[in-house]
Amino acid sequence: MRILILVAGLLPLLFVQAGARGLDLHALWDDRCAECHGHSAEFARKYLTITGGLLQGRHHKLDLHKFLQHHYPPAGEVDAIYQMLLAQTSTPPRFSPECGNCHGNAAEFLRNSMILKDGELKILKSGDSLQPFLQNHRDLTRDDIDFYMGLFTRLAREIYRP
Repeated sequence: MRILILVAGLLPLLFVQAGARGLDLHALWDDRCAECHGHSAEFARKYLTITGGLLQGRHHKLDLHKFLQHHYPPAGEVDAIYQMLLAQTSTPPRFSPECGNCHGNAAEFLRNSMILKDGELKILKSGDSLQPFLQNHRDLTRDDIDFYMGLFTRLAREIYRP
């Protein structure tokens, strides 16, 4: 009975009810992995490497994908978690030092400020496209805008999954 109550209490953390959203990978990580491994991007950059296009850990060099299958993820989420960690390993850690003072954690910021609608990132409150807004935000260069649009689009696909 206690397990059923625990599972029922965790489900709202993992599923966001706004349209037809699926499992939020960042909420999943925060709920199941962060206690031991910390923030997912910091963990990925510190402990994982990419060799020949494959993700490797310090201790699980041969097949990190197979290791993840036996490391408590929900059924069917191994590929998504692996892809999230692969992307985080190769993404420069720019958000926290450049934006974190005002916007905090990137995933939480995205949940509270943006929505992925018809494949396009929009500002949650206004419904306006994000890209034109960024062109007038804090003297961002074209390269900065491209980087952040890529980052936010990836995060949105990890958070607002169908």
